[in-house]
Amino acid sequence: MLNKLIQEALESERDFEAHLAPKICVVGCGGGGSNSVHRMNRVGLAGADTIVINTDKFHMSRVNSQKKLLIGDHTTNGYGTGGDATLGEKVAYDSMDKIEALVRDYDIVFVTAGMGGGTGTGTAPVVAEAARKHGAISVALVTIPFDIEKGRSRIAVEGIAKLRERAHSTIILDNNRLLKIVPKLPVEQAFMVMDQLIVEVVKGVTETICETSMINLDFADFRTMMLKGGASTVLYGESEDAEKVVREAISNPLLDIDFEGATGAMIHVTGGPSLSLKRAYEVFNGITKELGDSAHIKLGARIDPNIGNSIKLMAIVTGVRTPG
Repeated sequence: MLNKLIQEALESERDFEAHLAPKICVVGCGGGGSNSVHRMNRVGLAGADTIVINTDKFHMSRVNSQKKLLIGDHTTNGYGTGGDATLGEKVAYDSMDKIEALVRDYDIVFVTAGMGGGTGTGTAPVVAEAARKHGAISVALVTIPFDIEKGRSRIAVEGIAKLRERAHSTIILDNNRLLKIVPKLPVEQAFMVMDQLIVEVVKGVTETICETSMINLDFADFRTMMLKGGASTVLYGESEDAEKVVREAISNPLLDIDFEGATGAMIHVTGGPSLSLKRAYEVFNGITKELGDSAHIKLGARIDPNIGNSIKLMAIVTGVRTPG
């Protein structure tokens, strides 16, 4: 009887009720955030709109994005803020009406920026504030500079403090970790790795929420996790072997964190058509056993016929202790 039940399940076509997918956008602030959005548009980002906000009109002209907003042009003449985060924040508030008009109709707003510069550091908290004001789940996804960049590091810490106050969750990626993950890559390619990770995070969340999955993570799941998120970071791994993909993700977190102190995790696995429930469970178990018993866990898994036998793991770990 059990074999018959399994066979019928495999052969039957499932009718899924149509549902209204949440409206999602990604806002790239400053040069670093704009670069991330540009890369997202190159690789394709189904289910989310893209927006860039910058003070540098020349950089903006080279960026591919569905919507663009140049701010502070009367103050900076379109040449950027010169690394002045206070000026970046001022011109963002001066353009608050325009920023609100861009983000007001979305359910989830990802705000991405490279912290430590002027426009990204100053503008990202303002965009997060605007999104939150209009009822969106506001998620900041930012990079912090190398330790040797003394002045930029100080500016980044100040900017992240403001983001934590205004975004529901702030996901932090540390450029210093590139020295351990890809130490031998040329500089430009190394930074592209971090850019690609930002793309994978946004794509993973967007596709999981908006597309039918083997194990669904819906908007309510994401909302619950992010409302309690605080400071967060990302684990990422890719391999054909379940144990290896977990080991790769655990050994290369993008921020030095204590997993025991984490309050939650949203763990998403993508595999080819041959991905079995058992293999997906092995990946989930490999991550969850590193977390404390009280951590709030949400799981998701989907099939992508284009990745063959590979398994991609992306986890957002929330409530972590971070620099600053």
